[in-house]
Amino acid sequence: MIYLTFAILASFTISLLVKDNETRGADTEVVLGSNYITASAVGWIILLTQRGTATLTVSKPTLWLSLGGSVLWPAAFYLHMWGIRRYGMSLAGSVARLSLSIPVLFSLLVLGERLSVPTAMGIAGAFVAFALLMPVRASRAGDDRQAAPARPRDRRALWYFPTLLLVFGCVDLWANLFNTWAPGEERYLFVVSVFTGGGVLTWARILASGRRLDRRAVLRGLVLGVPNFFSTYLIIESLRAPALQGHSAIVYAVYSAAGVVLAFLAGALVWREPLTGRNRLGVIVAVAAVALLNLA
Repeated sequence: MIYLTFAILASFTISLLVKDNETRGADTEVVLGSNYITASAVGWIILLTQRGTATLTVSKPTLWLSLGGSVLWPAAFYLHMWGIRRYGMSLAGSVARLSLSIPVLFSLLVLGERLSVPTAMGIAGAFVAFALLMPVRASRAGDDRQAAPARPRDRRALWYFPTLLLVFGCVDLWANLFNTWAPGEERYLFVVSVFTGGGVLTWARILASGRRLDRRAVLRGLVLGVPNFFSTYLIIESLRAPALQGHSAIVYAVYSAAGVVLAFLAGALVWREPLTGRNRLGVIVAVAAVALLNLA
């Protein structure tokens, strides 16, 4: 569980840094591009110094998964940013959390993992917690007024929210796909390739836009890249750990539920974001779900 614990902490650190960037108005696209620079650099350093457990040989599964990840990672970001501008951060972010369903369904339907009663209750509890934490109403992007989420006449919502859930779910699932189909000794190369490829695509878009680079956004992105690299690497190691092999549904449920609880508590304690009674109940249910999954 040590890898999973540190993966959760790395993900939580990313949430803190992203929230701080939002409150300070940093250029999110430049932050993303700079984050890929550090993530790639950290990965290449580890890859070139860990030749005993790493390899530069690329198998076909690693190659194709790396190329797919290089597109998925930035695509998830841009899709999320579009949704935040149109529907507000709360609604877009809450739907993205439900992406947990994709890797869990893959574990059950494709990998044939079986659930004990505590495991099933824990995963069900995680979904209940997400439903309780999801805002009933969402702020419009750009102001604090309340609006009904995704009115029926908004045809874009009919494709946007399923696409958002699917893309984020595939990002979550990608580590398990690698562990299932690719050689384990290529995991460093896989992570490095995803961040390097994502960085190339992101910087190509930034430079093509001709925008002026904000030095503070660049520096913030360079800091963000460190936990971003380790969150991806550590979730792969968690799925490979002997105690958790064959239990990827548990790994993803604990990772998601614990991350959401920490993010909500930080928002309430650090940024004084209000928590409704529904939100507090959601946090309690999420904690109970994590406890059940750890017992399992």
